[in-house]
Amino acid sequence: MSPVFTTRLVAAGRYVIFHAGRECGEERWCIESAAVGLVATGEQHMIPPHPYPNASEYRVTLTDTMRPTGLEILWTVGARRLRALHAASDRTWRVRIETEGQVREQQGDFPDFCEVEYVTHLFNTFILARRDFQVGGEHEFPVLRIGPPWMAVTPERMLVRCVERGTFDAPWGATAAKRYELSLPPRPVEEGYTFWADEDGLVLESCEGLDVSQPWMRLMELTRGA
Repeated sequence: MSPVFTTRLVAAGRYVIFHAGRECGEERWCIESAAVGLVATGEQHMIPPHPYPNASEYRVTLTDTMRPTGLEILWTVGARRLRALHAASDRTWRVRIETEGQVREQQGDFPDFCEVEYVTHLFNTFILARRDFQVGGEHEFPVLRIGPPWMAVTPERMLVRCVERGTFDAPWGATAAKRYELSLPPRPVEEGYTFWADEDGLVLESCEGLDVSQPWMRLMELTRGA
């Protein structure tokens, strides 16, 4: 008889998404422990007044230290559907993209110090989990950025700086948190964005740019595993 593996909830939540100060969508997500490592799944839905209404589903596989090992994306914009399969092996990141009867493939280096970024803020959590930040501290590293219009990889550099420690007023109460600024050198920090994350690295709120009065995504619901 084959062994039966059960998953265990690590955390689940719901983000509300804003554009120019107006609510325009949501993301529901879940992180679970698996037989090997962790699995994160989620769905995002963008609606007007967002300028590009779309929907996406994703599934991420990770090591126990939250290093991504694979990402599957199903992205829908109007009548167009795109499926992207990302997988890491032997320090190489490989991609297969299928859309409208066409297939594109891509591959490149994925060294141990490289990170991955996708459109969900869970990837901020994965990055924070692998680095120690004190107020005033920063880390710069190579990153594989994945996003529209092809959900392919664009290699860049990323700089994350911890700029503040304080208390964030979350829907479930005051929460100890740190505020970070994220940018893409050599572009200036002013072209990046800022976000608050709790002590476990879960993003509580991000902002459009560095203006903390302009929300981008806000965590409205959070359930933690036992």
